[in-house]
Amino acid sequence: MPLLTLTEASIYSGYSPELLQYFSKNCPKYNENKKLNFQTISDLLHFDESDLKNYIKYLKEPWPVKDNATRAYIPDAIKDDIKKESHFQCAICGHMDNGEIAHIEPYKQTLNNSPDNLIFLCPNHHSKYDYGHKLSSNITTEVIWETKKIKRESRKRILRYENNAIKELSSIIQYIKKLQKDIEQSEKADVTSIQINELKNIMTMIPNITSEALEEAKKDKDSSISQEILLNAPKISKFSFGINQTTTAKEIINASTSIVNISNQIVIDIDEVDCPHCNGRGQIGLVGNICAYCKGSCVVTQEDANTYKREDLDEVDCPHCNGRGQTGLVGDICAYCNGSCVVTQEDFDKYKREDLDEVDCPHCNGSGQTGLVGDICSYCNGSCVVTQEDFDKYKREDLDEVDCPHCNGSGQTGLVGDICSYCNGSCVVTQEDFDKYKREDLDEVDCPHCNGSGQTGLVGDICSYCNGSCVVTQEDFDKYKREDLDEVDCPHCNGSGQTGLVGDLCSLCKGSQSVSKALYTAYNKQYGNRR
Repeated sequence: MPLLTLTEASIYSGYSPELLQYFSKNCPKYNENKKLNFQTISDLLHFDESDLKNYIKYLKEPWPVKDNATRAYIPDAIKDDIKKESHFQCAICGHMDNGEIAHIEPYKQTLNNSPDNLIFLCPNHHSKYDYGHKLSSNITTEVIWETKKIKRESRKRILRYENNAIKELSSIIQYIKKLQKDIEQSEKADVTSIQINELKNIMTMIPNITSEALEEAKKDKDSSISQEILLNAPKISKFSFGINQTTTAKEIINASTSIVNISNQIVIDIDEVDCPHCNGRGQIGLVGNICAYCKGSCVVTQEDANTYKREDLDEVDCPHCNGRGQTGLVGDICAYCNGSCVVTQEDFDKYKREDLDEVDCPHCNGSGQTGLVGDICSYCNGSCVVTQEDFDKYKREDLDEVDCPHCNGSGQTGLVGDICSYCNGSCVVTQEDFDKYKREDLDEVDCPHCNGSGQTGLVGDICSYCNGSCVVTQEDFDKYKREDLDEVDCPHCNGSGQTGLVGDLCSLCKGSQSVSKALYTAYNKQYGNRR
């Protein structure tokens, strides 16, 4: 495998050069001594790509916990790197006060303190995201991963040309163009907000970058590129001055558009285009694996872009999650590809679901939901699957769930299947709620019009007062008056629903025993007191 310089290793991994240097001297995990291998060439650090890839994998594996501690310790070097990655701002909203290091995938499930699983959030969005592991969340895992990728891509773009200011300026402007395009095409308001915030952060760097580019241009006065830089860089820098935390989204878009328009006058021949495999992200998959085509650089040469064929890469959609990277109702990280979305052809060919320690949850039969209204299963928590061990030890009586005493576990009441007012359609309640159940505590009494049957008439018409619910509120019971309903005894059968000696169904009310007041009046007008 090729050797990578410190900057190249930083681009590959998404970690800062300072953090890589830390890993080369320290093992971040408690009571372990694995460090990142390196070589020193001309007093500069170099890393084998294979060693770096394996170390990234090692960091994602569960972290050991000190005795009597509840969580594995996160070294300050990692915390500082996560803060720098987000420009010391909340990655979601840009708020700069009281930020917190947050886990993307829940720590309790993964024990993963890798920089790849950490993000910097304000207390508000940290709380919203912790809540977001439930359905109907405020901030979803998908949004957080998207945010992490945006931050990583931004860092990689800047690192790529850190030793060449003119090319760096061009690269940053190209990234501004890309962010503008992404914002225009984005259909998700929360992601758009994050992209605009990142655009603002990038633009605040423009003055320093243009200043460095000007210094380089002055050294090479014979270059037409340098002349263009000398002419246009001050104009570019002008539109980025004053960008701060209070700048509105509209002002940011307008300023970035002006920068792009001016930069189009500068012709800098850089043979690079966004990688066609990762769309310029440098990462693929749900959890941001290093792109196998550009190796995390985000860009490739035009020639490599033209010759790109996905089938040439040893990657196919994961057969367990169909390339989603997630499984289950609540989006658990796929147990086969670990969120990468893809696997090698060899892993694809040898895939057998039975080889995974996953079986359909015995409580919800693999649906992830229970009850009439689809409550999250209390045994698998919406994962749809459990381990074989959990499957074998499953006993429904161990769960604090018993059939609802009001609907007998059906989730419905009444003739037409109203949602049960006690369990709200869950079909089950806790033992405590079961024990304290009293029907009289519910605002439900038998309908006075149908006497709680939900039907009226000889042929069982749906009751016009309770609409088949069989019950009404106490208020509706108290104000019930039959004369308020558009129903009177049928004048043809005198309300019996039948006529003739053998009890034929009445031809007027069809056995309903009652008719509307209008029909009653019309009948008497035409037939009088006919029997």
